[in-house]
Amino acid sequence: MTGNTLTFSSYKPSNGLWLAFLRCSVSALALVHFIAIQFDFNNIFSVNAFVAPDITDVLKDSLLPSIYIIYHSIKIIADVDYANVLLAIRIFYPLALLMLLVGFFTRVTALLSLFFQLIILNSMDFYSYGVDVFTTITLFYCFIFPVGRFLSIDGYLFKKTVPPGNLNQYLRVFRAHVCVIYFFSGFEKLLGYNWRNGESMWKMVHGYNTVSFIDLDFLSNTPFFLCAGWMTIALEMLYPIFINIKRTRKLWLISVIGFHVIIAFFMGLYFFSCMMIILNLTAYYIPFLQTADKVIEDNDNLVMI
Repeated sequence: MTGNTLTFSSYKPSNGLWLAFLRCSVSALALVHFIAIQFDFNNIFSVNAFVAPDITDVLKDSLLPSIYIIYHSIKIIADVDYANVLLAIRIFYPLALLMLLVGFFTRVTALLSLFFQLIILNSMDFYSYGVDVFTTITLFYCFIFPVGRFLSIDGYLFKKTVPPGNLNQYLRVFRAHVCVIYFFSGFEKLLGYNWRNGESMWKMVHGYNTVSFIDLDFLSNTPFFLCAGWMTIALEMLYPIFINIKRTRKLWLISVIGFHVIIAFFMGLYFFSCMMIILNLTAYYIPFLQTADKVIEDNDNLVMI
């Protein structure tokens, strides 16, 4: 075309599917995770919990309120039971996640979900682990990213669009964060001796083994666990490099996902593994799923996304 130039986006997030996937998968996982702890909810948060809430509050983050602090704040102005405050949390947090899942008033419900999740996390310091931190991170992204513009009720009602250039910027930020997470996770393993001598891999399949019918003792006198430990370090520290190279992206993505499947299988960390797989798919798989190439004419430039 005369006067026009044709450029190609390396990220190809034109349909915004990765944003919709992030919103739906994270909210669904957080909802299932919250449902899973209902059997032990009273043992964690009630006044008769294994660790009383006033003791748990000693370890809480001073910048964030806990359920117990909120209860005392409300009690100043209204006569309310602690059990009623817990009931409100059990109702409004999953309700906010459901609204986020379908994309209804998405930014507001993402903020509410993040707020409730932080309160819950700050009230269960003895029981929290990696998946809780990553839930906070991903809910924060659901708040700042326009995740409600695609495959959502908001998208149907308000019909707002996001410029393709902005989608690229959001994706770059998200990918950079995932790369930083993996690099420093591997770097931390490198600093200690447990992964370098294979001890952590041995513990994963023995000390924390949830599938006792698999016996790997025959590998005890082989360098298998030593090599597996170093491979894990290399897989994570080299993640930012090889996941961003077109020829090695698929191999690295499959390897990382396989590693998290092994963690879920042997250690029983199902929610953590699912969350990490969601991060990888959102950053390096879903953006490449295009239903059709879209061509957008922007001023005098023809841009194919």
